[in-house]
Amino acid sequence: MNKKLAMMGLGVAVGSMMLVTSVYAGVGDAPGYEAFKSAFKETATVDNVTRQVNVSLKDNGAPLLNVTSTIKSSGKNQAGSAEVTVKSGAEQQTIHFYNQDGKQIVKTDDSDVYKLLEGDGMQGKFKEHERANHTPDPQVISEVENVVDALVGNLKNYVTMDQASGNVKNIHFKLSGSQISPVVNTIGSLVIKHGTAENNDRPLPAKADTLGVDVTTLKNSLPQLTSDIKMDEVEMNASVDADNHITNQTAQIHISGKDAGGKAHDVVLSVDMTLSSLNSTTPDTVDLNGKKLETVKFDENSGKNWGKHE
Repeated sequence: MNKKLAMMGLGVAVGSMMLVTSVYAGVGDAPGYEAFKSAFKETATVDNVTRQVNVSLKDNGAPLLNVTSTIKSSGKNQAGSAEVTVKSGAEQQTIHFYNQDGKQIVKTDDSDVYKLLEGDGMQGKFKEHERANHTPDPQVISEVENVVDALVGNLKNYVTMDQASGNVKNIHFKLSGSQISPVVNTIGSLVIKHGTAENNDRPLPAKADTLGVDVTTLKNSLPQLTSDIKMDEVEMNASVDADNHITNQTAQIHISGKDAGGKAHDVVLSVDMTLSSLNSTTPDTVDLNGKKLETVKFDENSGKNWGKHE
């Protein structure tokens, strides 16, 4: 099991959404796209920042899932913290993450135990990572941009950009129906169908195997779409400040399909991400003195070995 299962799961979900909506912003000499791409690259260089990411899922107008998170990064020694609250129906759980003093710590609100994550060679890898040069290869960046531009070159006319007071740029993009690429629709349909399908050969892990996170709640909240799955609409809005940083970005994806019983579903996935305290963020920390501690060790194959209580 990956020692950051919950956090990575959320990161993949949010990252995938932002990638899909960003890719469809337009290409070439479209001013809106060029402004967005420039701001995206500039924002990515900021290591010290507070990110607030909210994700919601609705099915036929009824709320299924709501995830709210605050992620703080200092940019020094990988220090950071995160608080993630997941609500599905009457079920709610909050997970706290801390990366401080070279330690990775996880705690859920339904437990008074702080789990310390350890692994063979982790400290050595951490120091090696700190010494590494993380400067991206400009040629690789250019090649990736060219690939993206080529894939969505015919969509540049769908992006709009408005200037607001204070030299703020508002960028908007929306696609619906036949404007959405059949390739993207096909890939999205496969991901949704197989991602929500029941797999009796791979039962969901228990809370004890996911650092106290109940992934069953997340799984059960997803509609089980099996046929006629398609992406009906994709929309993105972004605000870029005078320093060329994306301070807010929202996205929505509308998906329709039918479940095994033939019932039609209209699913809406929404993401709202806000960046604040750029270069002035201080991550949250926890004083472990007097706290109940449990060491969780991982081997090279990411296997779990529960350690002693302290």
